[in-house]
Amino acid sequence: MGLLWPEKDQDKARHSLNEALRVLRRAVGDALVTEGDVVRIEASAIATDLDAGDSSATAGPFLEGFAVPDAPEFEDWLARERERLRATSLEASSRSAENALAQGDLRAARETAERALALDPQHEPALRALMRAYALDGVRQLALEVYERTRAALERDLGAQPEPATEELARRLRAGDVVRIRPPAPQPEQTPPLVGEGRRLLARLTALWDEAVAGPRIALVQGDPGTGKTRLLDELAARSRLDGAVVAYARALDGDGPRDLVTAWLGSGLAVPELASAAPAALAALAVLDPDLGVRFPGARGAAPLPLDDALAAAVGAIAAERWVLLVLDDAHRAEAATIGSLVRLVQRGGSASLLVALAAPRSGVAAPAAPAALDFVSERIGRDLRGAELHTGLLAEPDVAEFAGWAMPAYSGSQRERLARRVMADTSGNPFLVAELMLALRAGLSVSPGDGAAWPAARRTLDDTLPSQLPPAVAAALRLRYRALSAPAQRLLAALAVLGGRTPATTLARAAEVPRGELERALDQLEWERWIQGDAHGYSFVTRLAREVVLTDMVTGGEQRRIRERAAG
Repeated sequence: MGLLWPEKDQDKARHSLNEALRVLRRAVGDALVTEGDVVRIEASAIATDLDAGDSSATAGPFLEGFAVPDAPEFEDWLARERERLRATSLEASSRSAENALAQGDLRAARETAERALALDPQHEPALRALMRAYALDGVRQLALEVYERTRAALERDLGAQPEPATEELARRLRAGDVVRIRPPAPQPEQTPPLVGEGRRLLARLTALWDEAVAGPRIALVQGDPGTGKTRLLDELAARSRLDGAVVAYARALDGDGPRDLVTAWLGSGLAVPELASAAPAALAALAVLDPDLGVRFPGARGAAPLPLDDALAAAVGAIAAERWVLLVLDDAHRAEAATIGSLVRLVQRGGSASLLVALAAPRSGVAAPAAPAALDFVSERIGRDLRGAELHTGLLAEPDVAEFAGWAMPAYSGSQRERLARRVMADTSGNPFLVAELMLALRAGLSVSPGDGAAWPAARRTLDDTLPSQLPPAVAAALRLRYRALSAPAQRLLAALAVLGGRTPATTLARAAEVPRGELERALDQLEWERWIQGDAHGYSFVTRLAREVVLTDMVTGGEQRRIRERAAG
């Protein structure tokens, strides 16, 4: 009575209350319960948006536009409730955005963070989630734009600066420490989404990364070719850089030993200033592999080098005392057993270092090349005397492909997406790489015939076992269409890489493809962004063998192949 009828005396206020309850009872019946001086409505009688399990989905202020005239106590109560619910919704939105980021659902993360910022344009946890979503989608420009808008609003309205965590994230973005290869234009929705099991696996990897703060962990990611192993490692590396971690990424070549691996890691991110606190003997051992370290760290001169295993452990320990460390080895099955053993010892001897070692390799079995016995040994020991996790990638299910279709063809209705998913499943058998290729081509305008729906690939065959002539026509057409959409320098570089094979340095590619230095970086960036190629300290290679075979078979004449080899050699 005091909230709603403060201007009336007690008898008149009670009469007004009784009249209001009479009207309410006509609407809700026995759900309106009066017990002495307490009036309540049964919880099951009325549903509101505040009852939703996800309060981050609540839009707008509580009871927006609603008021009771001449009831100041009600207005005070309403203001308190609005602030309480706004804070709850902001916290839930930030948490939901971070959860979506951990699962690789960048669209959901961005939309949830934007809802939170609509409630409070200066809510920095939501701002950081939005910046991360843009950065992980490869559009650093948009991440910095939303940061600058918020920074200006804080300074204008409150005379304040962003929180240190926000400033540090912006600094990393400006320095280029975080993002993927830059896209040609700053538009969201650039990166194909992770769907289905891929989201769960990324969430598990992200959780393992969080666990590494308590000591070294190891992750072993296995699966058939084209099922997303490299994509998972890329996503983990991108998120780790956002956290300010030191990330060193290498891809093994056949027969790579421990020296090759450490050299690759030093060249791809491990040679950071924090190495200065490592023992001189450890630096001396690393300087044998990277002479520049002897110049940067004079303490290494004259010291007797440690054994390489000891030197790597000392170096990682020195870095991990200041920053988290992620060491990635893709195609780990190609490395020597001694290399895998060196990594196992690194994890075992890491003490309390904040370290995660992530390995990716095909699964053992008849459908893929058998991993070395050393990787089987790692698999057996994870969960026993090795702290970590083993993850297995696989094929997409039809609902996952339908979700992918919603990203590629947003104008399609639900039934249209389901029909498209059935068609794509017939041509790809749910292989994530081929689904992505076909969806990207459909997005670019490729049309496909109904097809005969025959199972593909053939029984007991994998992506690496399949020749271009055995591909369904729609998949081969998708690869050709994507190739022709590249810039002319990028096409020439891709053709040269297809002819030369293996991993090729950028300088050799530029010479073989006759691409001027001024165009080389842009063309390589485009090829990495479009996920045709991947680069590491050894050079560049195709993401999958199948893409190389299609380019080599369909896009490069015999005469051009000969000329490319001649230019590369000369």
